Amino acid sequence: MKDVCLVLPSKDYEKSFQEYAISYKNTEDNYYFEKYKHAIENFHEYLEGLYKLSEGIGVPEDSVRTTNYWLVDNNNVVGVVRLRHEEIKGAGHIGYDISPCYRKKGYGSEILRQAIEKAREIGIEEPIVTCNINNLGSKKIIEKNNGLLLGIVIDEEENEELYEYKILSRKV
Repeated sequence: MKDVCLVLPSKDYEKSFQEYAISYKNTEDNYYFEKYKHAIENFHEYLEGLYKLSEGIGVPEDSVRTTNYWLVDNNNVVGVVRLRHEEIKGAGHIGYDISPCYRKKGYGSEILRQAIEKAREIGIEEPIVTCNINNLGSKKIIEKNNGLLLGIVIDEEENEELYEYKILSRKV
């Protein structure tokens, strides 16, 4: 994982990111495919939207300023992380996903580790992270990154139970 890094979305990764989006379609994961399909339809417009969101321009009423990063390994986008500059109840500060093709290879732990560093750079010392209670892989990733379970919250939009964690700034 030594050459794996978070980068800001850019035209340099257009083909790779479009392949990333298609990987969700190929595995019939419509939730994430819907999130990324605009990058296939109009990549420039998609990037412009991410840039505006990161600058706090035109943020939807139910959202907050959010900086997206792509986890890149050998010029391939393998994951996406959304760093929210304020906590959203039921979603926390950090949301991430790894391409179905790259799961169970350590990228989940790495993307969260690097996202925690980015959060601290903007003043969020102990970010909140959530995961679906059935997502045991994400639960392990969060706990590996010093996550302290706070309890269970309900994501009313998705109508699902989530574990809510605080990422501690030091080991307990």
